[in-house]
Amino acid sequence: MDFKDIYTELEKCGAEENRKVFRRHGAKGELFGVSFADMRKLKDEVVAPDGRKGVNHHIARELWNTRNIDARILACMIADPKIITHNEANRWVANVRYYVLADYFAELIARSSFGLDIMYLWIQSPDEYIKRVGFSILNYFAKNDQSKSDLFFTGFIQKIKNELQTSPNRAKEGMNTCLISIGGRTEALREKVLQAASVIGPVDIDHGEATCKTLVIEEYVNKVWARK
Repeated sequence: MDFKDIYTELEKCGAEENRKVFRRHGAKGELFGVSFADMRKLKDEVVAPDGRKGVNHHIARELWNTRNIDARILACMIADPKIITHNEANRWVANVRYYVLADYFAELIARSSFGLDIMYLWIQSPDEYIKRVGFSILNYFAKNDQSKSDLFFTGFIQKIKNELQTSPNRAKEGMNTCLISIGGRTEALREKVLQAASVIGPVDIDHGEATCKTLVIEEYVNKVWARK
C-alpha cells in the first residue's frame, strides 16, 4: 500500500462515535476517528523498501504532513527509528498537542539512536506536551530497558518529586505514570518511589470531559508488585 491507499483507508475506517471519544480526551483539529484495532491492521499492511513489514518512513512522513491526528498516530507506528533524524524529531514534537499522540511519538523516539539524549532535553521543557513526550520516553525505558541500573532512575525520581505538582497538566500525568513504572522495576526503586509519593501527596490531573481517573502512585506500584 502506498500513502494514498493508506490515507483513503484511514478515512474509510473513521467513525463519528470514535471522533466524539477522542475529542473528549483532548484531540483537536482534523481526525477521522479510527480505532486502534484498525490502526494496527493498517500498520501490518505497510512494507519498507527493504521488505520489513510494518515500517515505511517515507509514508510516515507523508502521513505526518497531513496534520490529521489519526494519520500522525499511524505515522508514529510505522516510522523507522533507524531513519528519523534529530532535527526531524524536533520538528515533529513541536506539533504534538494531544497526549495519546505524545505517547506514540515517545515510543518511536525511545527506539532511535538519540532517544536518550533528546529525552534529557525534552524533560526540561516548559511546554506541556514536549515535557510529556520526554517523560513518556523515560517511561518506555522504565518498562522495557532492563540494561539500565537503579542508579540511572534514582535522579529522575528526585526530579519528578520536585517538579510534578507544578508541571503542566498532561506533563504531570506523564510524570505520574512514569514514576509508577520506575517503582515496578526493583524493590529498591519501589521503596524510593513510595517515599517520593508520600512527599508528593495527592495528584490532581484534569482529564477534561473524559471519565478517566488519575492513577494513585502508591496503589498502582503495589498492584504491579502483587502481580509479580
